[in-house]
Amino acid sequence: MISTDSPFARVCAAPVLGVGLGIDVFDTRPDFRKLIKHHRAGFDFLEVYTRGNWADVDKPFAQIPRDVPRTYHHEGLDPVGPALCPRPPIDGCMKNQKLLAPPWTVEELAVRHIDGRYTDFFFPAILTPESLRATVANVRQLHALLPGPLLPENAPYEFVVGDVHLCEWMTQLSHQADCGLVLDLGHLWSYQLCMGHGDDPLHGVEKLDLSRVIEVHLAGARVEKYHGGRIYRDLHGAGPIPAPSLDLLRELLPRMENLKAVTIEVEDATEDRAVAQCAQVRQVVQQHRPQWLLGKA
Repeated sequence: MISTDSPFARVCAAPVLGVGLGIDVFDTRPDFRKLIKHHRAGFDFLEVYTRGNWADVDKPFAQIPRDVPRTYHHEGLDPVGPALCPRPPIDGCMKNQKLLAPPWTVEELAVRHIDGRYTDFFFPAILTPESLRATVANVRQLHALLPGPLLPENAPYEFVVGDVHLCEWMTQLSHQADCGLVLDLGHLWSYQLCMGHGDDPLHGVEKLDLSRVIEVHLAGARVEKYHGGRIYRDLHGAGPIPAPSLDLLRELLPRMENLKAVTIEVEDATEDRAVAQCAQVRQVVQQHRPQWLLGKA
């Protein structure tokens, strides 16, 4: 039985946000101010990212009108580490949650900091029972400290360590930490590529409790050949959304009963390209789950 005050119950109670854009408030490409001023009809909400910076956000946050729905994408909690992260990233997340008042906060299931130093590489979750136990403990502790619920997101994989299928690992995390999930479809495909299932992006998806998926991510990417295999590279707004990501969206949309948001991460795109990708995704949604855009499950 799900507690009515659990992190999962809280995100399930949030309204459907629709199809939105993931932006970096420090980027000029796209400039979120121009998106709001000139393209407001082209997106339903903004997912706000700050590069792990929580010291210089007051001014850009104040430039997001209150009538623009927003979610928040944090960075720095490193939830898949062996122990809880240091206090500063937690305090930064608390600050930004209070400023933005988002219904939830997204955090990658990866480590981005080693000995306090930022690494421009995702060290994604090790897919073992031991790593799962540590991550569950970390997410539970974070929920005890933060004012708003977290949605862990599957990170991109360039190599996989561990024998537990990613979808099973995420299901166990969501149940044991009583939380929702962000399912990044490109990152899911990156895992399948590493495991030799790149031509079958749905491989093992039956192991994922899709009722726990609150938000879906899509982004531009390219796939590179590497030693006889293929590796997924995130480009966000600087590239097209791969066909397998859109295929996954078409297949899974009708099956995610608690879905609240579909986010296209568009950093490095022009404003026109950002809203064009949003329109591309909205068309898929309208074809495969049109009633969802009206706020109906």
